[in-house]
Amino acid sequence: MLRSYHLTHLSDAGKAEKILHEMDGLEGMHSARISADLKELDVDAEEGKFSFIMDHTVNICRKIADECEISFMFRS
Repeated sequence: MLRSYHLTHLSDAGKAEKILHEMDGLEGMHSARISADLKELDVDAEEGKFSFIMDHTVNICRKIADECEISFMFRS
């Protein structure tokens, strides 16, 4: 299942790569992508694992980019 999230305060592509690298090892994760403008995170993962994955992803983001915030992107 694919879900999209807004990213704020992610300052450079190097930090984005580090975040994606650490997310790769999470259980239930299929793939993740951060947009070129560093404002959108797309996560493809097992449906029952999203809570676990996103809890860890928030911690990863804060560890790598102190000010980084993630919020769910509602699409109509």
